[in-house]
Amino acid sequence: METAGVFTNEFGEVTSKQVTYYRNKGWFRGGSREDVPIRHVTSVRLETSRKIVVAVLLILVGLLMLAGPGVVKLVGILTAALGVLALWGSPSVAVNTAGGDLSVSKGFPWQKDAADAFVRALRAQLFKED
Repeated sequence: METAGVFTNEFGEVTSKQVTYYRNKGWFRGGSREDVPIRHVTSVRLETSRKIVVAVLLILVGLLMLAGPGVVKLVGILTAALGVLALWGSPSVAVNTAGGDLSVSKGFPWQKDAADAFVRALRAQLFKED
């Protein structure tokens, strides 16, 4: 039985019958594709994780390195940029199924809107009136 795509983005696809998402997706790993019937999904949530202590340390080290010579300045800029990304926070979409599986898909900080849209689309299918 074919189902029409209701919503698709980098976090997955939501249809009226199933949800497809990438389990254990992170910044530098693609994760594994998982197809779950919509009736098996019990909850979905959006989280934002920030590494405040790490971010502040990276930014401080980066700023201190800017006082150094040529290549050290470049490394300082990159270090400070990583600190800003850690402070900005990464969105995580957690999908829980009836079997107790909790699958988390993590995105880059600038993908917060996409993560929020995926969660809203999945919730709309979970709580729609038949």
